[in-house]
Amino acid sequence: MSNPFVDQRRLVDGDAAVSVTAGVVLVTGPDRFTILNATLSQDLRGLAVGDSRDALELDAHGRIRHSMHVLESTEGTLLIVPETPGADVAAWLDARIFMEDVEALDVTAQYSVWGGAVAFGDLAWTDPWPTVVPGGVTYGNQTVPAWNWVETLLPAGDMPTVDIVDAGLVDPLRVVAGRPSMAEVDDRSLPHELDWLRTAVHLSKGCYPGQETVSKIHNVGHPPRRLVRLHLDGSESVFAEAGDSVLVNGVAIGMITTAGNHCEDGPVALAVIKRTVDVKDELIVLHDDHPLAATQEVLVPPSAGATVAERLRTSRR
Repeated sequence: MSNPFVDQRRLVDGDAAVSVTAGVVLVTGPDRFTILNATLSQDLRGLAVGDSRDALELDAHGRIRHSMHVLESTEGTLLIVPETPGADVAAWLDARIFMEDVEALDVTAQYSVWGGAVAFGDLAWTDPWPTVVPGGVTYGNQTVPAWNWVETLLPAGDMPTVDIVDAGLVDPLRVVAGRPSMAEVDDRSLPHELDWLRTAVHLSKGCYPGQETVSKIHNVGHPPRRLVRLHLDGSESVFAEAGDSVLVNGVAIGMITTAGNHCEDGPVALAVIKRTVDVKDELIVLHDDHPLAATQEVLVPPSAGATVAERLRTSRR
């Protein structure tokens, strides 16, 4: 029987891989960058073969609908879309193509997607996290631990030459790195709340759905919630799960989105809580009516957003 902590370390060292559930879409045609740039949050102009980008599809109100891992290949632009059927993404793009010379094809059946700390083949998307990419921003000054994550596309049926381990072992590693995923997203989620402006949003690239809201909150507003990392009391061998409530003084102020047991840090979790919760407040996670003490680590500070308003306030002092 495998040891999960040993397998986690093997993942970190590049000696193991996990299967990734994702749709894969190939976008071709000379106008594809025009369409993609007008529909996704990241600047995708000038991609060269082998380049990777992190991007989001937002609705008209700036709320997150899908995460898209963009990889330029010799065949065209590949979109790896976690937890989403490729046919849905291809249909969504097709609906946005009018006179442009672009084609979106669902090629999920042609590939298997494998995640790990290194590439297991030539066709691989490299996660830019935690780098603040050009056009991006982060609101805090917190130290972000290293996070090395690569998603490799292999021909359907092929597997990496390393051992395959449980995909759930990735969650605690991602929690410690503060790396958001669609697990943190609900129907109200904004990129600002999850520190996703760091890698997936270009603040000055021009118009795309949701751009006005993204810009407004960044410049003069605040998001209603913020992402935190929690270190949990595991002394009673009771562990938090996604969906557990987070409380302050008995009042629910948020919810666990991802939880797991890290090989070095022990029980950890990501949670989305009200932005105004004091960073020094003692938090309790309620799991099956069992309270778990939680130490809060700031990923997105309460001051997130309103950057222009803050500059004006500072200049008047």
